[in-house]
Amino acid sequence: MNRTEIDRRQVIIGIGATLLMSGINREAAAGNDIDSVLTPLLRDGKVSGLHTLLAARGGRLIVERYWEGEDWDRGDPLGKITFRPKVLHDLRSVSKSIVGMLYGIALADGKVPPPEARLYAQFPEYADLAKELDRDRLTVEHVLSMTLGMAWDELTFPYSDPRNSEIQMDEAPDRYRFILDRPIVGEPGVK
Repeated sequence: MNRTEIDRRQVIIGIGATLLMSGINREAAAGNDIDSVLTPLLRDGKVSGLHTLLAARGGRLIVERYWEGEDWDRGDPLGKITFRPKVLHDLRSVSKSIVGMLYGIALADGKVPPPEARLYAQFPEYADLAKELDRDRLTVEHVLSMTLGMAWDELTFPYSDPRNSEIQMDEAPDRYRFILDRPIVGEPGVK
């Protein structure tokens, strides 16, 4: 990314901050404000990878915008897609942010264990795995930060290769066991 480009995360953070600070009486104008800011940035190629933007406030959808962009299906290019509400989208890393946000909401409501809670205590049906060496150190926070220190490889092998960790998980008869049983290869909390 060169200096004149804006990362889509920066755009979303800026728009989010604007919406939070804008006040309820500006909700109706938010859609137009966002369009006036984003349209030239997208047109001039200064923002890349932004396909959809949804924002809600008080249970009401106040911004809903879709654009065109490149998409993939597990690493295979699909070309330029016109995104719409019912168009499937290959999601990867954005899922971490969404899960983290939902976890924070559930934590505030007392519906989930705290980040320092032991991971395997949340899965009593896998007590046999919890007894294995070093697994007692793993916490919910390690899951949320994706720093379990477990073997996982989606980069060395393409998604068409059965050695790819995501494909192995998909094919496993029990996805939870597959994930919880990954070999520990590094210090939890580090990588």
